[in-house]
Amino acid sequence: MLHQVNSLLSKKVNLSEGISVDGYSLIIRAGLYFITASWIAFYPAYLLLIHMKEEKFFSYDVFVGGLFGITSFLFLVFILIAISSIYMWGFVVIFRNATISKSKSMWVLGGVFVLVSFLFHMLLFYSGLASGKPERIFWLSGLGLIFAVAVSSYMANPLKNLVSNWLAPIAGIVASATLPLFNMGVTSDIVKTGLENFKVGGGVEASVHKVENGETIKSGSLLLLTPQYVYLREGKSGYLSISRANDTFVAVK
Repeated sequence: MLHQVNSLLSKKVNLSEGISVDGYSLIIRAGLYFITASWIAFYPAYLLLIHMKEEKFFSYDVFVGGLFGITSFLFLVFILIAISSIYMWGFVVIFRNATISKSKSMWVLGGVFVLVSFLFHMLLFYSGLASGKPERIFWLSGLGLIFAVAVSSYMANPLKNLVSNWLAPIAGIVASATLPLFNMGVTSDIVKTGLENFKVGGGVEASVHKVENGETIKSGSLLLLTPQYVYLREGKSGYLSISRANDTFVAVK
């Protein structure tokens, strides 16, 4: 039985002219696609984990029952990062396409995106200086470059890459994991800003009250607001989790 399976998977299959692959390669490639897709889906939660590590708290309910709700918000942050990467490094993908297609119009478009990249980097740089956090620019730009290179690596020959280019997804996963991990302070700061803007964390002032009489149960700096719990800062490094029961409500300033 094992011999038959090995013989079947070892056979070369011609996908197109000059491109042949055995069953083992197809299985490995399919596994890499699954891992890549899973990583993209998990990536927002990965950024949140780093933020919780830096803020010294952990939300079990996010990963048990409330992951969809908080991930939906985090995906908005992730989408904004992806869009920013297009403005900063979109010319990499365009020039890659222009080299393959030998299209003059694509070269012109790439030149336009170089100008867009320069202006966008300058805008972010001055914004970073004004906020006193220029390190955010290097974080966003670095992650954007990783995205751009990962996308452009699939453009040489889609079919050939589908079955043979296993290095690009692995390098993309490692690089996209390493950058936030080695810059946890900046990663946490960016996630914190997103939580603050949506009023679901990031240090905004919040209070938990009783529904029946409006009595304040607890107030303080909001670390994270999930569908089931309110996480408030307690002291300098501690935190307090309060269940969001039917007889309570949360007020966020």
